[in-house]
Amino acid sequence: MKKPIVVLGIGELGSVFARAFLKSNYPVYPITRTTNIGELSSSIDPELILVCVAEGDLQSALSSIPSKWKDRVAMMQNELLPRDWEAYNFTNPSVISVWFEKKKGMDSKVLISSPAYGAKAQILCDSLALIDIPAHVVADENELLFELVLKNLYILTTNIAGLAIEPGANVDDLRNNNLALMRDVSKDVLTLQTQLIGQSFDENQLEQGMIKAFEGDLNHGCMGRSAPTRLDRTLELAKEFSLEMPTLQKIKGSL
Repeated sequence: MKKPIVVLGIGELGSVFARAFLKSNYPVYPITRTTNIGELSSSIDPELILVCVAEGDLQSALSSIPSKWKDRVAMMQNELLPRDWEAYNFTNPSVISVWFEKKKGMDSKVLISSPAYGAKAQILCDSLALIDIPAHVVADENELLFELVLKNLYILTTNIAGLAIEPGANVDDLRNNNLALMRDVSKDVLTLQTQLIGQSFDENQLEQGMIKAFEGDLNHGCMGRSAPTRLDRTLELAKEFSLEMPTLQKIKGSL
């Protein structure tokens, strides 16, 4: 019998991963806000623990992981970068950049294949394949970093630009009718991403990757409900590093 998998946070995406693991014959233990993690860690020896909480709850979730589980942690949040987990001394953590959506009352919608890297990456990809969600393992840490920056670029550019264009606009509108705005927002976002990771990637390659994701769902709305929070969080980080964000500041001032 396979070792169990712990899913920390059973929201919409957590439920998708739980179903994938069950389909792959792994017992699944959910962790909710009422779960005693210390007690659970003394009674089971999991294959991995997948952290599926929202971005705002990530740090408290990571700090709650018992020492004996630190060699089997996996994460899947948006806006994720190594700085988010490095302080916790995990051993070869796994990360998957999720390119599928799951909303209440709706089935999963895939944009593109989700890249993963780390000790448990193959388990994540193989399990998702059983519920028809494509995912793949990337070659090395540098490729993972590119993929994380790409996802951050997509999320932050579409959400923040969506605050400045017509209500209900989708990514096809952004690309075709607001290209200058898209690129100005992207430039600010990449300035911050470069600061946060300590290296840069080819901007044209990142833009092409973002456009490929657009084409996975041209009707995808730009401005999700988290857009104002994402803008504020980005500007706060930029302020911390004394970075100029002219386009983002202008959008903030217009709200």
